[in-house]
Amino acid sequence: MPDLARASVAGCLVLAGVAGGVACWQVAPDSSKDEYLESGLGGDVIVTIEGAVLVEAGGGDDSTNPGDDGGIEPGDGGGDGQEAAPVVVVTPTPSPSIGAGVSFGCDIDATGAVWCWGNDEYGQAGSSPSSTSIAEPQLVAGITSATWVALGDYHACAVTASHVVYCWGLNGSYQLGHAAATSGDLVCPGAVAGQTVPCTATPTLVAGLPPAVAIAAAGTWTCIMAMDGSVQCWGGMQVSSDAGVPCGVGTQATGGTCYPAPTVIAGVSGATLLAVGTDHACAVVAAGSSTDAGNQVACWGKNNEAQVSPTACPQSDCITPALRSDLPTTTSLVAGNAFTCALAPSGSVSCFGDNSYGELGHAAGSSGDQGSTNLEAGLGVYNPTPMTAAATSVASLVGGGNQAACTLLGTGTAECWGQVTSAGTPSPTSVAGLPLMKALGSYDSSYVCGLAASDGSIWCWTLGSTTQPAQLVPPGGDAGDAAGPG
Repeated sequence: MPDLARASVAGCLVLAGVAGGVACWQVAPDSSKDEYLESGLGGDVIVTIEGAVLVEAGGGDDSTNPGDDGGIEPGDGGGDGQEAAPVVVVTPTPSPSIGAGVSFGCDIDATGAVWCWGNDEYGQAGSSPSSTSIAEPQLVAGITSATWVALGDYHACAVTASHVVYCWGLNGSYQLGHAAATSGDLVCPGAVAGQTVPCTATPTLVAGLPPAVAIAAAGTWTCIMAMDGSVQCWGGMQVSSDAGVPCGVGTQATGGTCYPAPTVIAGVSGATLLAVGTDHACAVVAAGSSTDAGNQVACWGKNNEAQVSPTACPQSDCITPALRSDLPTTTSLVAGNAFTCALAPSGSVSCFGDNSYGELGHAAGSSGDQGSTNLEAGLGVYNPTPMTAAATSVASLVGGGNQAACTLLGTGTAECWGQVTSAGTPSPTSVAGLPLMKALGSYDSSYVCGLAASDGSIWCWTLGSTTQPAQLVPPGGDAGDAAGPG
């Protein structure tokens, strides 16, 4: 059984072509292991290897090969001389191998090397900071054996097989895990003329962390989930604090929404899933009692639109994580810009929080929404009650800072809703021009990337844009060359 370099921490897969078929598991990624579990379901054999799921059609012939991202790549079908029909299997949680920030992305290849492309103003694409965008994936020096990558607005971080964390890019709010202008930081031009900000294109070790198994980022902050189920975060939960200055500057150097150094999130333990949004975060934690569902979701951060809790710290910041017991057992979790979504084993998605653009899966102002329809007046439209956003057989769920969520169905079709258009798209809508996908990466802002089911090639698109999804050309080959990243 070939080794798999990366894996999801926990997940659940709704199997295409198997009525009612769901395979669920929980496993911490460790590339030093090659343990696997086989279970029969209908006429297929479902194999989980370090969190990846492979479906071997017809009772387990060797017709598929494990991919490097928790999916599969179709094989030649076996010894009867007939080409087997490709079996699309999607990553059951957002793929740890690929992610996107503001107009840039990164991917981990089969060797554990990290490749990035796009916006590189602050070195976030791993090359010397430049106003020139990087068109094709370039190798990020200094990272080996990566198992998980996560991107914020203008920074990137990766977990390695030895469970340590490296970050690079913009460091204006301590989002790289060290004080600004230290640890080899460079000086980059800021967004305002004459302004300078700390940055680095060199991956820098985040010191003082426990062994990490997963990482998530958004905006100007980053969090890791440790082997022991604890969560630590660093950076600014908001681009600007209530005082209007970045995290780590002056009086904003401490507090519930600013972490100038890695900080343990008190009240979160036994975490199995982690999601970070622009201004809040959520984790799936162990059930607190026998009356709870299979797990609970604990959220913290800004709660101005009930994206954390309907009752705890209303219209303010929740420094202490608030438990949500009104969600079903959660197999995938996303935190967007002021909204949160959870995926149930049934394939149903429930969302709560901001609904200004239909990110909860229904038209703004309907289904019991609260708040003002005038966004300029302050609060937008929101709903504190988990609402069913997608009741189809969703197998993977990702969210973003542009107030939109995307899913992969068991067929490999990608669908998105929310701020997909300027007016909002409240119903899940297929992404036009995109091939069948086997994985989507976590994303921030409106730039989304994923891996094609046919060959593992990288495809990216911008929500709200009329431009069709584009296939990236991997280094050393043509578009779709399987030797490239992915």
